[in-house]
Amino acid sequence: MSASPSIPSVVYDSETPIMDREQIDMLLMVEDGEDSTSLIRELFDLFEGESREKLLSLDRVCEANDLAELRRVVHFVAGSAGNLGLARLSAFYRAIERSVDTGALNQIADCAPPIRSEFEAACVAFQAEFGI
Repeated sequence: MSASPSIPSVVYDSETPIMDREQIDMLLMVEDGEDSTSLIRELFDLFEGESREKLLSLDRVCEANDLAELRRVVHFVAGSAGNLGLARLSAFYRAIERSVDTGALNQIADCAPPIRSEFEAACVAFQAEFGI
């Protein structure tokens, strides 16, 4: 596993595990007879599809230095990631939000690659963990 990506003015615990197993286990508490594999696949597919759609604008947003739009994008993905148990992705994106809010992050031209890299790492790890 490669190191977590970073943005110099964004401070977060890069040692946060990629996945929060307690959160995932709570999602998988299903009624007898329900298929947890189908549920986790459905939830992941929804997360991945909606998040990728939001991230499509990332290059344009960063090139335009549109901090408000970057915050909206990472806010959406961070919330969804946290709900799905993707702890490190959520922590990184929440830290980006805080950095925008405090003014610590005000130049975002080079931010798209680390933002996208952490998203991809989270998706790959989740898919590998659940065989989806």
